[in-house]
Amino acid sequence: MDGINLVLVVDDAQIWRRDIEYALAGQGCRLEFAVNGPEALQLSAALTPDLILLDVKMPGMDGFEVCQHLRADQRLAEVPIILITGLDDRDSRLRGLEAGADDFLSKPFDHDELRARVRTILRLNRYRRLVAERARFERLAELSPDGLLVVDAQGRLQLSNPAVRGLLGWTEAGPLERVDWLGLVAQTHRAACAQALARVLTLPAETVRLEVDLLRADGLLAPAEIALGHFQWDGQPMAQIVVRDFAERRRAAAQIQRLNADLLHAYDATLEGWSRALDMRDRETEGHTRRVTEMTLRLASALGFTDEQLVHVRRGALLHDIGKMGVPDAILLKPGPLTAEEWAIMRLHPGHAYQMLAPITFLRPALDIPYCHHERWDGRGYPRGLRGEAIPFAARVFTVVDVWDALRSHRPYRPAWPDTQVRTYLQAEAGRQFEARIVEAFLKLWNGGLDADARLPEPPPSA
Repeated sequence: MDGINLVLVVDDAQIWRRDIEYALAGQGCRLEFAVNGPEALQLSAALTPDLILLDVKMPGMDGFEVCQHLRADQRLAEVPIILITGLDDRDSRLRGLEAGADDFLSKPFDHDELRARVRTILRLNRYRRLVAERARFERLAELSPDGLLVVDAQGRLQLSNPAVRGLLGWTEAGPLERVDWLGLVAQTHRAACAQALARVLTLPAETVRLEVDLLRADGLLAPAEIALGHFQWDGQPMAQIVVRDFAERRRAAAQIQRLNADLLHAYDATLEGWSRALDMRDRETEGHTRRVTEMTLRLASALGFTDEQLVHVRRGALLHDIGKMGVPDAILLKPGPLTAEEWAIMRLHPGHAYQMLAPITFLRPALDIPYCHHERWDGRGYPRGLRGEAIPFAARVFTVVDVWDALRSHRPYRPAWPDTQVRTYLQAEAGRQFEARIVEAFLKLWNGGLDADARLPEPPPSA
């Protein structure tokens, strides 16, 4: 007998229980004992034994009645039962068959005969279970939307389901069974697949995942993701291989990527619309947002910002004055200098920007510029009075460009400054309003190029 089988011995006489225990010692069985019918039913329900050796003549509930109860229980209806009885007449055997017994053994029994009967019953029971399990597995494999292969230790295919046949372009069962499964794998991936098979056969707890190209019946390649795991089938170690069509996954990923790109394009188009609306509201600064955005991107790129960081810099620059939507027209469009009270209201616009943009997850990485572009290197800026490197790097870069463009632009209360005067101002404010190294880098860029000596260290991830 293969493996350890659980045998329930039911007999009210201790002498017979001990005799059976002695006879089955060393036969690969684990024995459990019950002394009456009710206890037999209780243990059977709890243990689901592989075989029940059931005495007929017991007080109260006899073996025939116990057998009938077992056969009426769906969970126990298939458990083999050998009736052991001192009754050797034809009527008793017929009654036992009607109750559902599989075999009979008369007392006193021969030990060799008992062992032979038990061995035969357990072998047949094991075979029935294997057939039933195989049928269930094959049905599940047939219904599975994923491709499924079963490969033996020699690498031969034992089973392939309709999903994998469809993937490989095979219409009949014959060509795939009993062949070397590596023959279905592109040459470049065969070594990795052979190693994976050996690994899962020797390490039952292992699962190996690979991306491979499979060979279709028409000679084309079918990209697939496979997962190999240990599998016991017909009592033999094998590998179960789940196959998923990777081409479909790639198409889905590409579609998602296209949709994301379209969505981001729509978002950015919306931001540009917002910035144009702000410029239209304040005719005196029309074109300012476009100019500072372009120049800030040039400077940030030269200073080492990554492509991903530049995306957020661009959005932040486009929206740098979005908070002015909360400033009354009487103040925003005033042709002369602002009073102290009006300046107090004007300086609220970075806070307005934060309140507007912070709830938008998509724009949160771009918030540094709208919220912090009026902070000063010396800590005398607003709205939070940040100092030095506490000011986000992107905001420090943008501030230089923002002031540069503002000074070179005409305002009702002053004419545009000539470039020489703007340059002098930026140099004078280096280390006070601006970070000196950024001013130096910007002036070299303005002169026509940023050389290697002007480069700053890599910006932090939050830039």
